[in-house]
Amino acid sequence: MWQPQRLGGALLSLVSAVLLLLAPFLPLFIGSLSARGTEFTMTIDGWGFTTDAPQRIGAIAVNAYGLIFSAVVLFVATAVGVIGARRLATPRNRRAAAVLTAVAAAFTLGVTVAVLPQLTNWIDTFRPVGLASATVNTSIGLGFWLLVLGTVLALAAAVIAALPIRDREPVTPAYGFPMPLGHQEQPMQPAYQPQPAAEPAEPAAEPDKPVNPERQSDN
Repeated sequence: MWQPQRLGGALLSLVSAVLLLLAPFLPLFIGSLSARGTEFTMTIDGWGFTTDAPQRIGAIAVNAYGLIFSAVVLFVATAVGVIGARRLATPRNRRAAAVLTAVAAAFTLGVTVAVLPQLTNWIDTFRPVGLASATVNTSIGLGFWLLVLGTVLALAAAVIAALPIRDREPVTPAYGFPMPLGHQEQPMQPAYQPQPAAEPAEPAAEPDKPVNPERQSDN
């Protein structure tokens, strides 16, 4: 009923969509600053940043909308992929699943590429101003790793959806009996084979007529 390879690709799209939906609500970057007995922490997620510092300066890009849109497209691609994973699915359904999964994977990759330079910038610029003895700690949050993993799974799902698949089921001919794999069709024998013409029989020799002894005695 199902084609395992295409069904596996649809499940990868589903897992990727869930990860991308969770990513903007988890930290992408975490930074902490310790100086003169005081410690401040800043956390950046897909919606902005939060900090316990006395002053909030600056702004960051909101990446949550792109991540949620990627998740929605992947959910749609999962539904279409499940339909295309049936053995009775039409080629049109399978092409639609492959195209939609590829579009979702491409958009997800674009969001990841856009977030990556922001992350490197956060790590490089998170430092104190005017405090030479401060201790700075930075780390990559769980949300970014979910984003990376979801992107990899989306790309894998797109590749699986685009691969051609050979049907291994036995071919069923018109009269309704499945032909086993590896069966070699034997040449059909004609229903009527002409017999060679029989040779004409030789005429049987006539038997000798009996001789009448009385007729011989008359002579």
